[in-house]
Parts: sequence; C-alpha cells; structure tokens
Amino acid sequence: MKKVLLASVLVSSLLLASEQNYIEFGGGVINSKDNFSTENKNNNPTLNNADKESMGVAYLEFFYGYDLTDSLNIYAKSGIDGFKVGTNYKNFDFGLKADISEEWENPFQTGTKRKETDVSEFGLYAAYGFSANTNHNGAIRYEFSGVNYEKETVIDDLKREGNRHIVSFENLFRSKLIDKDVTYFTNLSYEKYDADGKASSYDRYDFLLGASTSLNEKISLSLFTNVGKKAYEKKNIEVDKKVDVDIYGVNAILNWDKPFNYENTYVSLKTGYEKEEANADFYDKENSFGLISVGYKF
Repeated sequence: MKKVLLASVLVSSLLLASEQNYIEFGGGVINSKDNFSTENKNNNPTLNNADKESMGVAYLEFFYGYDLTDSLNIYAKSGIDGFKVGTNYKNFDFGLKADISEEWENPFQTGTKRKETDVSEFGLYAAYGFSANTNHNGAIRYEFSGVNYEKETVIDDLKREGNRHIVSFENLFRSKLIDKDVTYFTNLSYEKYDADGKASSYDRYDFLLGASTSLNEKISLSLFTNVGKKAYEKKNIEVDKKVDVDIYGVNAILNWDKPFNYENTYVSLKTGYEKEEANADFYDKENSFGLISVGYKF
C-alpha cells in the first residue's frame, strides 16, 4: 500500500497544507499485483507473476507545526511515508524520520507458507529551499536512513538490510492559463540503496511532472505522471538475471474545500495507477487505487 500511494499522498499534502496544521483520515480500495507485498498470498508455487489482490485500506495523516520565532519553526508529521519530526529555519529544513512495516522473511520461497517479519527504518533529512522569482519555489533535499530486518532467511547475496540515500530536486511554478491560476510541479530524484546483499542493492531514478488548477472557488484538480528506472547491482540467482525495472504511473487528486460550507474542512479523492515492468516476471508489479479522505485544517 505505502509504495503505491506515496507519490500521490505526498503531493496532496504539499497542495493542501504545506505549512498548515491539519489532520486527514479516510479509506479506500487498492488492487495490487506484487510478490513482495505481505498482502499477497503467502504460498507461491513458482517465481512467476503475482496474482491480483483487492483489499480495503485505511488512511491517516497529520501535520502540526509551531512557530518559535518569526524565522524558526518546529513540526511533527505522520503519513504513508512514516513519522517525521523536524524544524524549519529560514530556507533550511532538517529533521529525523522513522517508519515501521512488514515484509516477507524470504519473498522467493516457493511451495511452503512464507512468514512475515518486521522492518524498521530510521534516518535523517536536510533540505534547502530557494526561489528563482516570485512565481517559483524550489528545494534540494537529501535523506539518509538505515533499514533493519528482524529476521531474513534469504541467501547472503539477497540480504536486504542496508542504507538508503535519496537526493531530490523539487520545483513548483505558478502561472496563468486561460485566466486560471495553474501550479506546475517537477521532482527529479535519485535513490541509492546499499544493501548487505549486492543482488538487493540498486540505483533508482524517478521523474514526476504534474499540474494543479482550480475548477471553481471550492474544487481543484491535480494531475501527475511519473516515470522511473531501477537497476540492481548484481545478478539475482533466484531469477537467474540481473534485474532491471521500468516504472511509470499516473495519479489524479480532486479536492473539495469547505464542503457544505463547513469551515476549515476539505474532502479529497485520490486515484492512480502505477506499473513496474521488470526483465524478470517475479519483480513485475501493478497497482491501482481509489482513496477518499476528509481533512480538517487548524
């Protein structure tokens, strides 16, 4: 669930409440084909494509910030990408992050029941924001985290514990189109995952392009598309290939501000599709989702 909704949810948060306190909750449905997800069946007969699974999901996100001075702010936030606590000082943003999830002890196990294991990730991040002009906001961001598995039963070359490095370059542009205010987004990111097993280490490149505009005084529409590439470092002997993955997807977000004239509230509908197409069938992933949520800004 997390990897599917992440891009849409993060952009949604930026659109709705970049530095606005809010809480948002809701739910929806996700259709997924993913051999690495613990929502997938726990007994695989072969290392072929995953079966399609449909499931209900719950969603909760919040952001709370407090101004210590005119130029210094502290905040805490939680969402699909985990928990963060940090501070903004003038053009700088830095803090700590944490996330807890579940994965398979051995996702490549066939013929017998696979077991789940807890995964924890802790790290830090830092960003520098800037503006080229009054219609632009940009940021350069770096994140580092360590990933720990409670138990792994894969071979040494596929051990997944390791360190994650992410560098991203984010931009927001404002303009007018047919008398409508339009905001454009771009995000170029590079991730290096340095795992204990070189066949689980990879380099990943992603590019996101999007736009947002108001349809009327209360309703806004945002559309996004993303493409990416993931290349693993060493041949995976389980699938007998050095795995390469092409990634692409589309997302849409419809926001309704002050529904039925309720002040400080909003309703958000998010939907999207993402596919990861690999040169090894076992690594193929395909996900679509629909999510509706209600938020309160304070």
